[in-house]
Amino acid sequence: MKEGINSREKYNKCLLNDAEKKAIDEALEDVENGRMQSHKDVVEETKKRFHHLFNR
Repeated sequence: MKEGINSREKYNKCLLNDAEKKAIDEALEDVENGRMQSHKDVVEETKKRFHHLFNR
């Protein structure tokens, strides 16, 4: 069964706005260039900076 042009266009239509696309592209570029931190590092830094919010 051959898919019609309208249904293909509807399927390919992007639900992201230009700002969201730009943010994703920038994030992917950061990853490609090694500009990222591990989850573990972020958690450790958060606990250091906001220690009063942990172990309540």
